[in-house]
Amino acid sequence: MSEQQQQLEEENLKLRKVVGRLKHLTNQYRSAEVIQNALFRISELAAEVRDMDSFYRSVHEIIGKLMFAKNFYICLHDSQQEVVNFVYFVDEVDQDTIFEQLPVETLSSGLTGYILRTGRSLLCPPEVFGKLIEDGEVKEMGAAPVDWLGVPLKSQDTVIGVMVVQSYNDECRYSEKDEDLLTFVSQHVVNALERLKQQELMQNEIEHQTAELRHANESLMKEITEREKAEQQTAVLFAISELTNTSDNMTTFYKSLHKEIGTLIHADNFYVALLSPDKKHLHFPYHVDETGAKAERRRVSRGLTEYVFRKREAVFINARHRQQLIEDGEVTPGTGGGELAKQWLGSPLMLNGEVFGVIAVQTYDNEFLYKADDLELLNFVSQHVAVAIDRKRSADEIQRVNQFLEKKVTERTEELVSEIERRKKIEARLFHDAHHDSLTGLPNRALFTERLQQALAHKRRHVEHHFAVLFLDLDRFKNINDTLGHSAGDEFLLDVSKRITDCVRDNDMVARLGGDEFVVLLDTMSSIEDAKEIAKRMIKSLSDPFNLNGQEHYSGASVGIALCRDDKDTVERLLRDADAAMYQAKTQGRGRYVLFDEQMHQSLVDSVRRETALRHAKIEEDFDIEYEDIVDFRSNERVGVEMHLRWNDERQALSSDEFLPLAEKTGQIIKLDRYVLKRCCERIAKERHNRLPRLHVNLSARHLIKTGYVNQLIETVERYKIAPEAIAFEFSETALTQNDRRSLASLRRLAEKGFTLVIDDFGRGAGPLQYLYNYPFSILKLDQNYVSRLKSNERARAMLKHVVTLCDELGISLYAAGIDTQEEFSHIQDLGVYAGQGKFVEQYEHALTQSNSESAG
Repeated sequence: MSEQQQQLEEENLKLRKVVGRLKHLTNQYRSAEVIQNALFRISELAAEVRDMDSFYRSVHEIIGKLMFAKNFYICLHDSQQEVVNFVYFVDEVDQDTIFEQLPVETLSSGLTGYILRTGRSLLCPPEVFGKLIEDGEVKEMGAAPVDWLGVPLKSQDTVIGVMVVQSYNDECRYSEKDEDLLTFVSQHVVNALERLKQQELMQNEIEHQTAELRHANESLMKEITEREKAEQQTAVLFAISELTNTSDNMTTFYKSLHKEIGTLIHADNFYVALLSPDKKHLHFPYHVDETGAKAERRRVSRGLTEYVFRKREAVFINARHRQQLIEDGEVTPGTGGGELAKQWLGSPLMLNGEVFGVIAVQTYDNEFLYKADDLELLNFVSQHVAVAIDRKRSADEIQRVNQFLEKKVTERTEELVSEIERRKKIEARLFHDAHHDSLTGLPNRALFTERLQQALAHKRRHVEHHFAVLFLDLDRFKNINDTLGHSAGDEFLLDVSKRITDCVRDNDMVARLGGDEFVVLLDTMSSIEDAKEIAKRMIKSLSDPFNLNGQEHYSGASVGIALCRDDKDTVERLLRDADAAMYQAKTQGRGRYVLFDEQMHQSLVDSVRRETALRHAKIEEDFDIEYEDIVDFRSNERVGVEMHLRWNDERQALSSDEFLPLAEKTGQIIKLDRYVLKRCCERIAKERHNRLPRLHVNLSARHLIKTGYVNQLIETVERYKIAPEAIAFEFSETALTQNDRRSLASLRRLAEKGFTLVIDDFGRGAGPLQYLYNYPFSILKLDQNYVSRLKSNERARAMLKHVVTLCDELGISLYAAGIDTQEEFSHIQDLGVYAGQGKFVEQYEHALTQSNSESAG
């Protein structure tokens, strides 16, 4: 070989090496491109496929382009249920075996379970498989492959499944390169799976929300339909009511009635049946039937119409029910030979508890079938139809009987129209009535409380906002109401409400809580002086005379003022404090106002404390009896001794006037009264051989309410074997109720037993003379406040002169309480009262006793 040929051969050799390297690089490039395209395609699958099965098939196809994957499966681990789901499985040997779900425990000994446990990929040719079996890592499961390759599917270091390819052919084997490739592809499969899962979750959520929206929409549509149905029913009932006024005669009335009922229920076949006055015949003033059947007047028999008369309720009858009624003898088969209805609904027409007719609808085919709601609706409508028919028949009968009554019928029709209009306004009036006083038209407690809450809410937002509550109580209202009657009392309250309203500003609110109690909300005050000024104005206005029954009468008012303290105030506190201030004003002499202050607050606290202490007091240990003589000024003798109860409280000794009202309020008064009566009986029994004056015991009017209480009083006295004449029972005039039959019966029984009855505190309230005429009182005791007014009040003196004369005529003894001064002592005797008790009487009695002792000496 020449040198030139040798050189050419070397160059060809180099060229072949270069071409080989180029082919190798080209194959690598093509392989990389195939892998890149496969991974890109897997990523696209998450966005393209509609279901997971399509996704798994597509993954299988893609992997099949990268390696031998004729036998391929994917399984996913469900950690909650501890099962493995074979979501995709293709195998040429085990093709008849369908794996869907296997327990983790079952798979744990296989190659799949090995990867799930270890979380590592496994290239498992026969020698590796044998070694794993020998080491006890796995067991044989299914047909043994020639070569097996599995990789874990991991999400954030957690094995969620396994992807496997296997070969049963010696010519198709796997290498570490295939293992790396399948492992690389597995992560992209996991990413795609997670995206698909997220899409699936999002789709499920969208479907869930769509279902909820659909359900809400259906509920809303159902509510709208029900409301429209209710409105339609109301309109029909109103139209039926109007028919009595708008129909020219009964024929047009029934046609219009049929039309209105047809808007609510299928009524192509409709009739009205009425019972004759003698209840022996049925006639059909209106009958419409699509078969052309006619309804003639007939005797009452045992048809479906008569069945409703007997049942006195609406009935729903189909063919089966009709047959059963026929077999039971309730209904006889029809003799007309006409077509029988598939369904029949009938409802009675009732007035004043009597059935006078029936309305019925029926259907002959399956196109219009009735429901239970239709029967209920027909029954509901029938009640209004009965009233409408009765009205229309009455109107027509009057018109036929006598044309002279046409004017009366017209007037009645106008009254009915007015009644309908009145009913239209009832709903609006109901709200007004619920928030306003029926007599005066002023706001009531509910509306006043609501407005007061608004003022408090405004105060919380605007601390500079000031307002106050005024509580008014009228003087002598009970006197006016009892002496002049309720009509005059109402007229008086109307005048009072007008006067109070005239005294306040436009933005203030006046309300009546009940009886003679009024409250005022003074809104947007500049200072407390505004409230005082308005209180003065109201007191002055209410002190002017009232013209009632042609005569002048005087009242007055006591006003309590409570100022809103801060934004934490409450409605209850303001009303309570204003009420307490009002009672303080009454105590100080009426006709004045009092501003609630901290001292009153402390008084309320003390009252609560005192009430608690009274409930826990021990009668035998904590109470004493004091005695006060009743002296006859002419003979200077004691004619009686009044027993007063004194309470030795922890802090001080309290007289009966200081705690008996509280005992009355809490119900303790009955027990205390019985204790005083017991002490009274003990003293009389102890000194029964001495000549004692009559002992006076004050009793609550509660003893007169129950017969058992009266029996206990009588039994206590009889137990000590004491003559009832030795005891006088005193009852306060202010606690007795006029014309209270039970109290009157109890008093008469005590009088019949021999007890002396005294009407106490006469003149404190209205001082009604009916007590002297109608009640068995034998002694009248003047109230000490009434006695103190005698020196300055001409009216009081004039009234007392009449009372003295009346008592003389009726044989009633008269004495005065609370005679504390020489002047009162003189006034009492000048006016004809010659017996009494009080501080001055005690001094007078003591002076007489001392004088008699000196004379005897």
